[in-house]
Amino acid sequence: MARIIARKGKKKTTFTVTVRVKGYESVSRTFDTKGEARTWAAEVESEMKGRRFKDPRRANLTFEDVLTRYLETVTIKKARTTQERERRIAKVLKLNIGGDTLLPDITPSVVANYRDKRLTTVSSYAVRLELALLSHLFKKAHKEWELPIENPVDAIERPKVPKGRIIFLKEEEAVRLLKACRTSKNKMLYPYVLVLLHSAMRPSEAAGLRWNQIDMASRSLTLYITKNEPRTVPLTKAVVAALQEIKNENGDNEFVFLKGEGKSEQARNIPSSRFRPAFDKARARAGLETLHMHDLRHTAASHMLMAGTDLRTLAAILGHSTLQMVLRYTHLLDEHKLNAVDRISSFGIK
Repeated sequence: MARIIARKGKKKTTFTVTVRVKGYESVSRTFDTKGEARTWAAEVESEMKGRRFKDPRRANLTFEDVLTRYLETVTIKKARTTQERERRIAKVLKLNIGGDTLLPDITPSVVANYRDKRLTTVSSYAVRLELALLSHLFKKAHKEWELPIENPVDAIERPKVPKGRIIFLKEEEAVRLLKACRTSKNKMLYPYVLVLLHSAMRPSEAAGLRWNQIDMASRSLTLYITKNEPRTVPLTKAVVAALQEIKNENGDNEFVFLKGEGKSEQARNIPSSRFRPAFDKARARAGLETLHMHDLRHTAASHMLMAGTDLRTLAAILGHSTLQMVLRYTHLLDEHKLNAVDRISSFGIK
């Protein structure tokens, strides 16, 4: 609603109009005539109700201002690996959009141009992550920080979801990889890779393990900081034996694999980074140059499924809250499905 107050001066009367609409701070302006005041008030009120109003008092807010606030108040509350990823994305957004760009100037066309430019150098999955952070930033700014801005990401098409990369090792390839890991100068590489192959944990989950997470007697460990909910991971006898050997030699360390390096900033954020150089050399020796460290998680999940593990149990081991993510492994069961229907091949036939 708008309220107009007439103020009589020595020479003339002026009219100050104040517009108040829920979701915006009140704005005021003074005019020489009441008609001008009413016209301006009607335009502003319409823009506010249509969520198109841009408060000139906030035009000096830059993308860097809001991005910094987001990192310090929103990102900081997330998991360490997510914090690291969002800081990297923030640098990319700032570089390509411009830290000095005024927030209202980040229009759908600006975001669309950003999308198209990035797609020429990185995957659609990476661009989707970047746009997701940008979108959430605008939503926070609008809903919780009460900035009168619209989310430009909502007005553009996001890149299509890429098909999940499912590459898993056959048993012979896993044997070659583990043999190559045994010859590594990094003596922790073999037990680390063994844990990944036998547990289906994410690389950083396994790399950052502490002894107080592991229960040798029950052959299990507990992950408290994950992408979803905390979960318990069962351990094979081979993994327990490897962990027990490490504990006998280095049981005084807080971390299972990281030793003193666990205190560094990089190790805290992305613990698996400590193993990447040694892993890259081992996979090359094994003739598996295209293998990614995360593929070991796919390998474990695939072999568990082919060994008869049901989907719900596999989802619980992987830490997925729904079956949607594990359903992508079911194509591996084609041979098992064929055997299943062969069992009823004579059904109803005389």
